Amino acid sequence: MIENKEQAEKGELVEVSAIESAYREAVGHSIGNGQIYCVLHRHGWKKIMPRSRHPKKASEEVIKTSKKLKQP
Repeated sequence: MIENKEQAEKGELVEVSAIESAYREAVGHSIGNGQIYCVLHRHGWKKIMPRSRHPKKASEEVIKTSKKLKQP
């Protein structure tokens, strides 16, 4: 569990499965599927993922066309 906390403090991604296994070990019994998400929500954790691309980015075709137009 200490490893997960250190990863989170560094700003690294932490998988829920790792947190869930550490939580089960600390509690000493099995937990329900939603229990770990309730705990994470209670402590202010959010599911944050970087976007794969900007939503308003032009398509590759438009970018190539605009580059061709700018050349003399």
